[in-house]
Amino acid sequence: MIPCETLFSHDRLALFGFGVFETLLVTDEAPLFVDLHWQRMNQGANFLGLKLPDKNEWLKQVQEFIEQNPSKLPWALRVTLSGGAPLSNLPSTLLFHKRLVPYTPAQYALGIRLHILPSPRNEQSPLVAIKSTNYLENILAKEAANLQGADEGVWLNTKGYLAEGTMSNLFFIKDGTLFTPSLASGCLPGTRRQLLLGLARSLQIPTYEDLYSISDLLMSDEIFMTNALMGIMPVRQIDDIPFPIAKESVMRVLELAYQDLVKHS
Repeated sequence: MIPCETLFSHDRLALFGFGVFETLLVTDEAPLFVDLHWQRMNQGANFLGLKLPDKNEWLKQVQEFIEQNPSKLPWALRVTLSGGAPLSNLPSTLLFHKRLVPYTPAQYALGIRLHILPSPRNEQSPLVAIKSTNYLENILAKEAANLQGADEGVWLNTKGYLAEGTMSNLFFIKDGTLFTPSLASGCLPGTRRQLLLGLARSLQIPTYEDLYSISDLLMSDEIFMTNALMGIMPVRQIDDIPFPIAKESVMRVLELAYQDLVKHS
């Protein structure tokens, strides 16, 4: 177990951003939904030809880091698998980093603002299916959205269909039906996206994954974003178009079900 501050300069992570990572929410000294995170990390590692420790060893190292970094507040744990340096016989390494959860109570109460990004997400890229440490495109897009006064940016793909947020997956609701861009759009297979789709279907909420246009989004009744740290985050505005946050809505039903799932995970 190595903190993120320790990294060999010839590791491919340092040289090329070659690696995969997961961000876990830690509450009450326990990481949430570890199976989903390990599965996605393992899939990404296999895609890059890297060796990830088996789930038991991975979880053991995660738990050791958590125990060494106690906190009363929920926090974010980033677990990174480096690319190593095969020519130097340097193996892939698990790195750990702790940070605060960046979302505020006001954002959950009032909703966040989105900006439709002018540059497209390349849905043909092999990297869209994994959580790669080569994250510069996401960071620059997020900064561009912030400069427009938004909290998050939303990508369209090269064909003009909705894809995802720079740090999150996109959902919207119309007439009681839940919609989200399919993986064919170029969106990341998010852990909370997977959970929310399962929850919606268990609650018998009509649910569709497909390719959607910006017009579909703008005609919706509710919009929200998801990721491991934010859970379900309501959207109150897209560029200069407001979206009222309803107190009783499909999103609220999903939110309560998600909170119950977290409580019993």
